[in-house]
Amino acid sequence: MKRAVIYARVSSKRQAAEGLPIDSQLDQCRAKAEAMGAEVLREFVDGGISGTTDRRPGFQGAINFCSLMDVDYFITWSSSRFARNLVDAARYKLLLQTSRTRLVYVTGDVDTTTDDGWLMDGFNALLDENYSRRVGTDTRRSMLKAARDGYFMGGRVPFGYVAQMDGKRRRLAIQPDEAELVRRIYELSMHGAGMKVIALQLNDAGQLNRGQRWAKNTLNFMLTSEIYTGVSIFNRVRNRVPNPEELWIRVNSHPAIIESKDFERVQACLDSRRPERTGGTARAEGVFAGLLRCGGCGGALTMTNGTGRDGTRHHYYACCTHMRGKVKCAFKNVRVDVFDPWLISELLDKVLTPVTVQNVIHQVMTLSDSWKKDRKTRREAMVKELRAAEAKRGNLYSVLEMMGMGAPNLADLGPRLRELNDQVRQIELSLGKLEEEADGPAEVQGCDAWEVAGMLRGLVQDCGDPRKQRTFMGSFIEKATVSGDAVAVEYNEGRMMSLGSSTVRSEGKWLLNLGSNQGPTD
Repeated sequence: MKRAVIYARVSSKRQAAEGLPIDSQLDQCRAKAEAMGAEVLREFVDGGISGTTDRRPGFQGAINFCSLMDVDYFITWSSSRFARNLVDAARYKLLLQTSRTRLVYVTGDVDTTTDDGWLMDGFNALLDENYSRRVGTDTRRSMLKAARDGYFMGGRVPFGYVAQMDGKRRRLAIQPDEAELVRRIYELSMHGAGMKVIALQLNDAGQLNRGQRWAKNTLNFMLTSEIYTGVSIFNRVRNRVPNPEELWIRVNSHPAIIESKDFERVQACLDSRRPERTGGTARAEGVFAGLLRCGGCGGALTMTNGTGRDGTRHHYYACCTHMRGKVKCAFKNVRVDVFDPWLISELLDKVLTPVTVQNVIHQVMTLSDSWKKDRKTRREAMVKELRAAEAKRGNLYSVLEMMGMGAPNLADLGPRLRELNDQVRQIELSLGKLEEEADGPAEVQGCDAWEVAGMLRGLVQDCGDPRKQRTFMGSFIEKATVSGDAVAVEYNEGRMMSLGSSTVRSEGKWLLNLGSNQGPTD
């Protein structure tokens, strides 16, 4: 019995209402399969996905099923349900052809194995893409007209507004309670409050963002979006490519919450506080970037920069949850150029000890001995196998020399002799490769552990490249928690032999608030 899969798709609810509902397509496809005497193995469905893309889970599942399960028919309602992109249609039809699966349409029996059927199917695919392009153009024209008329074009409704129906479309209207909070945020910004400070104040006061805590990124959008001046901007991007500003559609579409002069004042304040970029990234400056955690709230310590008391700009480790304004944390920012050398030195005191180096030397020598023994064992096994094959081959030659054409089963001796010759050649090649193998772990003779430890320490401390130092530290450190003047280091015991679970304390004062660092208290 023939085997079939069924695929059904709609692009939108409107399309389903116009006569192409999923259930109807499936019923018609089942009837087609029954008429063709085929058993339906699986049914695949995509709802609300355009045929202009191949990123359709149901469609991909149907194609893959056909390639794996020896399916005779791929049944779908019409060529437009299969694809509305000419390139995709051709590509996936070729895949079905490779799988020996015939594509069948319910609305028209097109035999693509014939020249006329192939031509008709290609013409239908061209019409499908053309229709999709015309629909897309009409839809875009309609959307741009609606945008110019000031309608809300969808997406998340901005905080401070609600979307109210106006005929078949929606317009933005002010939500009084939220709008009052928007005005307060702008007022705080105009008086010099940073986004982190604003977020912390609002969160502490319980004035949340529709049930969510405020964060710096959310406030940044609010303080820089012209939507709050009553202006909507459309057509910024076309096919994921930014349009030039002269093509933007800027419309006074809804009531303003913030006056234009206040909006401009806030932009000036933000620009004055925005740090200058001098090239490079802050993350590249920190040896322990990505490894440090805050001992107060548990958040990650991320890179930031700021101006120190001496007027110069420095890089700092700062608590990310505090920086985002979600949690008020007492962690004091730590200067990278002071903290990193101190912690590197402390860790190297525990990592690159003579005992550690001696253990490494011992392991290298052990590995070297083990590698040599393994290589010797492999060579002995190959030589033994070679000698056995040569002996069997010699016996066959002896039989042929003694009996000539009268040898029994002469027709079988030839193939067996060729087989043994091939076996001998393969073993000889393997022995050659074994001899050419790179040497195993080098033997370490006469190394002074103190001297090696000092050399390695110098390489780590003096390399001058934070990325290389970070690679070394990250090879065994899993997390380092900074609490006051102490750092608790968690490490992978499988990667580091002698470093115990430890807490190191600062004697060099790397805390930002120098007066708070009184040194060890235990």
